[in-house]
Amino acid sequence: EKKKVRTEMADSRKEQWRAINEIADKVADAKEASRRALYNMRKSMPRATSLGLDALKQIVVSERLTVGVEYFGLVMENFELTDEKYQTAVEVAAQNSLFHIIVDTDSTAAKLMRRLEDGKLGRVTFLPLNQLKVDHGARYPESTDVAPLMEQCITFDPAVRRAMEHVFSRKLLARSVDVAS
Repeated sequence: EKKKVRTEMADSRKEQWRAINEIADKVADAKEASRRALYNMRKSMPRATSLGLDALKQIVVSERLTVGVEYFGLVMENFELTDEKYQTAVEVAAQNSLFHIIVDTDSTAAKLMRRLEDGKLGRVTFLPLNQLKVDHGARYPESTDVAPLMEQCITFDPAVRRAMEHVFSRKLLARSVDVAS
């Protein structure tokens, strides 16, 4: 009887180890995929921007800026695609604006920029929400073949709406290349 219980417990332990190893492998694969994606993203941007983004992480912490209030991060970190099929359209429409930094005010941007310049730590573009001028009078064609990219393809926090309008408001998603031209 005791042998049977011990055998069952040993089998259970082996099964748990197997499950733990599978999870560890999945985590390692996910970390590697993330590292590769970050590396590929860094290759697509200017070196000065890449250096600036790396330095900005430490600067935001040392300046004690409140993330989500004073500092919002990259444009691309502040929206979600409504569907993966829109990824290319959004990337092409936004281009390097995906790497711009959203902040609350121009004084926050100036503080961060000063730190980057003083340390010669790289270069980034800031989008201070209080200074962005957005044209609300944009008129779109009345057609079922085109739709505003901002409304069709992405969702975002209302706190960064002005930045998203700055980047995406005049962009349209067309059903085909012929319609787009």
